[in-house]
Amino acid sequence: MRRWVGAIMQGAVAGGTPGGAMRRSWSTRDVPPKDALAYWRDSVCEAMLELGIDCPAGERFEARLEQCALGPATLNFLDVTAQRVERTQLAVGRSATALFHLLHLRTGQCELEHCGRTTLLHAGDCVLLDSTAAHSVRCPVATQSLIVQFPQEWLRSWLPHPERAVAQPVRPQKGWALALCAALGSLRADALESLALPPGAVAEQLAALLVLAVGRAPPPPSRRDQLYASIRRTLQDRYHESGLTPAAVAAAHGISKRYLHFVFAGEGTTFGEQLLGVRLGRARELLADERFARVPIGDVAARCGFAEPSHFARCFRSRYGAAPGSYRTHLRRQASVVTLWGARSEESARNLARRDDRPEGIAS
Repeated sequence: MRRWVGAIMQGAVAGGTPGGAMRRSWSTRDVPPKDALAYWRDSVCEAMLELGIDCPAGERFEARLEQCALGPATLNFLDVTAQRVERTQLAVGRSATALFHLLHLRTGQCELEHCGRTTLLHAGDCVLLDSTAAHSVRCPVATQSLIVQFPQEWLRSWLPHPERAVAQPVRPQKGWALALCAALGSLRADALESLALPPGAVAEQLAALLVLAVGRAPPPPSRRDQLYASIRRTLQDRYHESGLTPAAVAAAHGISKRYLHFVFAGEGTTFGEQLLGVRLGRARELLADERFARVPIGDVAARCGFAEPSHFARCFRSRYGAAPGSYRTHLRRQASVVTLWGARSEESARNLARRDDRPEGIAS
């Protein structure tokens, strides 16, 4: 049993359950830096939701979660460095509870993939998530956010079809959307006890603002929307096939090649653009992953479905502004700086500890 599990259990016992306790908190500062990511992934996030979490290679991971009860809802205030988050279908199957999560991004930005939609969120935006569906979130920079957990059946008493509003960003531009985002932004963990309304009433106000912000629930996705999402998943599953063609993908979905192009045109894009984007995105992930640090650039290109390394290099430079090799070198240098800084910090701490351990009267 890992040594940080005791700290998690202690926090849970001291605070009680989310529905009965006012505040609980967890921080990676409670464990050594080398254990921070594992601590967060294996223990802290399970206090809210089972997730797979990773951080960019070479970056020091830090995170804090403060959890507060709000009547039937639970507030989760998070402060996390750059990270990649994934909730898999396997994790969904293991979950015993069904929740809707109202995410309010306070600082930073992130890219969300959920229910066949890809959404870019900026500071101030909010979005509804369904815990019973897989999703992934990529945060290239540090973020601060509030996640309000609503029991699904409770929220359905306010919003008849909340699943239709899932993954639809609410921007703080005007009207009720602005009111909802402002209300979420005003919530603070250290100010909940001084609220003028009972916690349950505040949760109801948030639900009411959500209903007003999303308006009438949009109709369910059309067949073409569902087909586009399915085709996108096929591209993500088969991007490594260098000979992948529109005809092959169309055949896999039982449609004609002409209709395949029609579906992409309806989304304002093309088959080639989407496949290239998936391949380049995966290549960037491999170049940033220290486990693949010794894999030649040509092999990275081949693993991502590029038949010619030169074509890969041109496309990568055009998309990300740097050649693949330069991009990888830059990341290594960043990792070296972080490692050197951490080593010097640990050395300084050891020197300070040795000095503090000296008996009184002995000069340094």
